[in-house]
Amino acid sequence: MLTDTDLERLFAERKTPAAGRTLIRKIRAESPVRHLQYRMGGVRTRLISKKMGGKALYAESRTCEFPAIYIREHDPDTIELWPQPCTVDLKLQSGNGGTRVQHTPDLFVIEQGGFVIEEWRELPRLMKLAQDRPEHFYRDKDNQWHYVPVEEHFKELGIEYRLRCSDEHPRVHLSNLSILEDYALESTPPVPEEERQRILTLMGEHNKLAHLQLVVEHGFKADHVFQLVLDGTVYVDLNETLLRNTGELVIYRDRTVARADALLNRDQSAALPGSALTLMSGTRFLFDDTLYEVVLLGKTQVTVRDVKTGKSSLLDVALVEEMFQKQLVVSGSEQRVKKEFDADVLFNENRLGEALERLESLQNPDSAKVSKRTLSRWREKTRGLLSPQEQLDALVSRNPGNTTRRLPADVLALAEKVVKEFHNTAKNPTKQATFNVYTSLCADENVTPMSRAMFYKWIKRHESVVDREGKRKAYQKAPIPLTYDYEHPVHGVLPHEVCYCDHTILNVFLKGAVMPDLGKPTITLMMDGSLSKARGFYLSYRPASAVSVLMCLRDYVRRNGRLPRVLVLDNGREFHSQALLQFCSMFGITIRWRRASHPRDSTLVERMLGVTEQEIISQLDGNSLALKDPRMVSSTHHPDKHIRWTLPGLHGAFEYFLFDVHPNRIHPRFGISPNEYEKRLILECGAREHVIVRFDQTLKLLTSPHSGKATRAVDRKRGVEVDGMWYWHDKLALAKAGEPAEVRVELWRARAVYVCFRNNWYVAIARDGGKLEGRYRQEFELQQREETRARRTAAQKDKNSVENAKKRENLWDPERWDERIRDQLSEMYYLYERLGMAEALPEATNPQGGIVSLGLPKGTALELIHAVEGEPGVYVAGDWVEDDKSSGAADTSASSEPKKSKRAAVKAAAPSPSPLAPASGAPAAAPVPELALEAPQDDDYF
Repeated sequence: MLTDTDLERLFAERKTPAAGRTLIRKIRAESPVRHLQYRMGGVRTRLISKKMGGKALYAESRTCEFPAIYIREHDPDTIELWPQPCTVDLKLQSGNGGTRVQHTPDLFVIEQGGFVIEEWRELPRLMKLAQDRPEHFYRDKDNQWHYVPVEEHFKELGIEYRLRCSDEHPRVHLSNLSILEDYALESTPPVPEEERQRILTLMGEHNKLAHLQLVVEHGFKADHVFQLVLDGTVYVDLNETLLRNTGELVIYRDRTVARADALLNRDQSAALPGSALTLMSGTRFLFDDTLYEVVLLGKTQVTVRDVKTGKSSLLDVALVEEMFQKQLVVSGSEQRVKKEFDADVLFNENRLGEALERLESLQNPDSAKVSKRTLSRWREKTRGLLSPQEQLDALVSRNPGNTTRRLPADVLALAEKVVKEFHNTAKNPTKQATFNVYTSLCADENVTPMSRAMFYKWIKRHESVVDREGKRKAYQKAPIPLTYDYEHPVHGVLPHEVCYCDHTILNVFLKGAVMPDLGKPTITLMMDGSLSKARGFYLSYRPASAVSVLMCLRDYVRRNGRLPRVLVLDNGREFHSQALLQFCSMFGITIRWRRASHPRDSTLVERMLGVTEQEIISQLDGNSLALKDPRMVSSTHHPDKHIRWTLPGLHGAFEYFLFDVHPNRIHPRFGISPNEYEKRLILECGAREHVIVRFDQTLKLLTSPHSGKATRAVDRKRGVEVDGMWYWHDKLALAKAGEPAEVRVELWRARAVYVCFRNNWYVAIARDGGKLEGRYRQEFELQQREETRARRTAAQKDKNSVENAKKRENLWDPERWDERIRDQLSEMYYLYERLGMAEALPEATNPQGGIVSLGLPKGTALELIHAVEGEPGVYVAGDWVEDDKSSGAADTSASSEPKKSKRAAVKAAAPSPSPLAPASGAPAAAPVPELALEAPQDDDYF
């Protein structure tokens, strides 16, 4: 980033006016000027910018604004970039009079050549703006868009304004940047010199080699090949060639060889009519004076039919191509002169929709709804036509018949009135009820109504699910839209590139070591988008919160030694927490918040949660699937009478299914198992071992949550206050008045917190620690809430009442702690202590006030904490624990289940867990041997 001196020098070089200088200084101090917008159904994204010193940059659209920010992040000519920089208030003159406009551009950029403000829009929106306001918006002969009044406004300030179209994004280059991003890191080890010389020697001999040939035949690592492409040792045109298509990727010696090869291939492809053979269904060719027709084309083999005898044969595609090159096979398809089509005429054809359906039927004859004879007639019309335009033109119906409407206008007007005022309303009436209203109106107007059958057919075309049942129901019933290919799949290409995260409450009741019914657990699951396999999960009795996400990330690193590059989340409050945003800032993780009420945006994790319910939960004793219809459940079959599973046992069952069973099945998306596909990707796209994340004390500390605000003011006499309790370490006596320090809590030890004081971490102990010995942090927090409520009630009645004071004192009796909550937390601690995911630091189990020697990761400075706190939409309070409104999510019964009249009473108190340090490298839970999932015995959790 520029210093103030560099900025002033740039002002002088560009002769920027005083007003422009003031605006630019304000942009750099206050950007962004508004919160993220939810309009137009955009996917909001948060990118950590290395160019901006780790600052979080927000984009309101994944396909429009985010590519602009991403490519500027990797552009060497870009010095600084500021999203949502400013808002200009303009009064525009038009034919209808003056209009006041407040315009907030998308991006302010400081380039080597000056200052630029960019606004990115999709092409349909720009076309509509140019149609509605041609005096303001237009496209010039160079295909550049202009917003005239705004351009003139910023020109007076010495800033260039550019209105850009999303179609200008170099999609291939963006995809290649994503593939090569890991090799641009400073931590990337250099390519060994012998490997560099070996590939240069090969390129000198062959000029070009296929990527897979280098990797498989010559034994090069894909990591080294891509690094050499990035530093220019070998050449690939990153603007035209997709690196992710490794099967077609060719590596060239240099740019000159690549250009020559492209010209040669272009000349070969420009074959004369009659000297080209295109294999596709319906193509005919001559061999030995016999005319054959292609019936079915595969990847390696083609089925052909003798046109005269009807006999079918199976040939290798390579053999047919070789015979054609040797002129043993001659194209027999009729060669037609390529027609020039007017797109406007073709797209305005009345019967174009019918032609598209016919073409789809030809491409998928098994799903066609017409006879074989009709398909044969359509196939004959398109024989020899290669372009889609010619095929559509041939399939358009030339005699559509008489389409003149026969119903009188007043009859249709009454029908439209009934649909608008009665049918398409929140009442959601039936068609019969609407028809009754319609006939009554027609009788009042003395008009003959249309028939019932005709009315039903007509109203089906005018029915609005949005108006009748709401947006969510309309989304559920609507057909799944096509996924537009922007040259890089939305689910990612590489392992750990895009990860989806979501929570759900599992439909199964669990028991504990003491309590016979601990309720339903909540699972947090993370799925790898490129592989459709699970990467980590976390089971808890507590409702979903930021701590669930952090613990799931802790499990992610424990299993994979990696972190995802992009994290796709929904719009839950826990996904906007300060603790999560700070963690993602430290490790450079991009966050993508999917559209609200669009669960298909996270279809991978949603589908996996459904699979686990079908294949695991439905087979367990105590599952509550039957309670979806509670009135049909007999008392003898109520799930709370058949509880046999514990939290650690359920964790073992999920681990066995998610990491042993499911990833080794053949996946329909790949044709092989996800594990095999991952091995192939690592071979072809690189292992990227330099981005490995260690599962150590530092990682566990950074996934320990804050309690409310991340920083606390240090009191030199009492220490730091967390949740109404003071925590002390001797080093805190050196603090200045009001000096801030970052504080993280230990979930499994309420007596200890972690304090980062002057770049060193310390384990601080509660001053009144006797009351918290052996207690969990969440248990303590719930008790604090009860005390707070009691205090407020007592204050309203009588502040100085001795009786109320005694009641508050009784709240701190150990016997009054909620044993059900305690048993839940004991189960969780038993599970995660064995997995090495419990205490972040072993000093927390027996704190002696010593210093913790940890290498501080980049970004733990207070400046980063304050920057995250200042981001729009950050949720700070209650980061690590659920609030009062969500605390009911972990109740033992769902809202649709009948309330139980009796609960099993517990006479014995739950034993306190042993304060043992987390076992480093402790073995994971033993997997369930059979997928039938037998319940564990009472004395064995696994």
